[in-house]
Amino acid sequence: MILIKTHILNPLNRFETEFRKNVFLTIKGNRIHSLSDQPDDDHWEDYTHCVCLPGMIDAHVHLSQFRIRGKHSSELLPWLNEHVFPEEARSSEPEYADVIAREFFQDLIRKGTTTSVIYTAPFFSACDKAFRIAEELGVRALIGAALMDVNSPEGLQQKTDTAFQESVDLYHEWNGKNELLEYIFSPRFAPVCSPRLMKLTGDFASRNNAYIQTHLSENLEEIKLVRSLYPEVSSYTEVYLKNNLLGPKTLLGHAIHLSDSELEIIKKTGSKVIHCPDSNFFLKSGQFPWSDLLRFEIPFALGSDVGAGTDLSMFQVMKMANYRQDEYIVSPEEAFYLATRGGAEAIGKDDQIGAIEVGKSADLVFADCRDPQTRESSDILSELMYLETNQKINTVFVNGKIKFQRAR
Repeated sequence: MILIKTHILNPLNRFETEFRKNVFLTIKGNRIHSLSDQPDDDHWEDYTHCVCLPGMIDAHVHLSQFRIRGKHSSELLPWLNEHVFPEEARSSEPEYADVIAREFFQDLIRKGTTTSVIYTAPFFSACDKAFRIAEELGVRALIGAALMDVNSPEGLQQKTDTAFQESVDLYHEWNGKNELLEYIFSPRFAPVCSPRLMKLTGDFASRNNAYIQTHLSENLEEIKLVRSLYPEVSSYTEVYLKNNLLGPKTLLGHAIHLSDSELEIIKKTGSKVIHCPDSNFFLKSGQFPWSDLLRFEIPFALGSDVGAGTDLSMFQVMKMANYRQDEYIVSPEEAFYLATRGGAEAIGKDDQIGAIEVGKSADLVFADCRDPQTRESSDILSELMYLETNQKINTVFVNGKIKFQRAR
């Protein structure tokens, strides 16, 4: 059992954050066992120089692109061809896939992210390696190999049946192998996936209540390409609907340029949207329709989208969420919610993670904080969101175990 004295910042909803000072937090096994104003023991670890936050949740990130952060290009499609596809091809080599997976997960934990939803390069071995490293390091993740069987570069384009079967094999090997790891089927996006591959994937995921992630309407040229490839449908979103890819366990990355009819489809199917503001800013993809998502009551969360995103820090993503909106003002409380409890709700795990509550997994981040006793929660959240938070991360727990601790 671990007993800690600290100050807790806990997201209650989109606009409210609970701030409890001088709380005694008990971790028993992998769970938060108690939260009390009085200690159960005379000996505790003193973290009163910190604030304790729920572990951050990155709901959209590309492990195999970790080393191409900051590689400039004009927009999405040229960037994929110039930087992403050549880099992902390198992960066909097991040694390289091992190295980049270790670098990725170690940086992720240092930045305070305890749960991530991950694409790997389109190779069975690269995805399997990512799972093995995640298992070894004890991190929480949903991981999937990117699927692409048409209109793709040599070396990355897969045969349809092979791509599908390898994903099924990875699903059977890793999904629920332990309480921290699950498989997520990952058709990259409609331009590089045949209808048959999408339908096979959607039908299998539906039968097995499995997760799906893909990209939707990130870029205007991408949308034009989809319309040329699928002239028989009325919208990009309808391509996914026809191929059974939408549903309550589907995560749609970006979703920037959507009509009301597409938003209605997303709402009716219960699909979730993942907003990646740093990436959208970097590639000049467009402004996320924040107010429209609220109007349609479509749940959404935040993702770093590394490598178009420039940093794995979800605090950076929180900051960019506000910077990237011209009219809607994203408060620190709302951004914090979307990176924690809101992220957990979007991926269907709010009964386990996303908040500091008795019974939930002890996924916790302790951040150094100046004078926490005398400050308000809004002031502290604003500082964490805007001012070099990576240097403030002190200790990170995943599932009750310390995974990072800054040298004192």
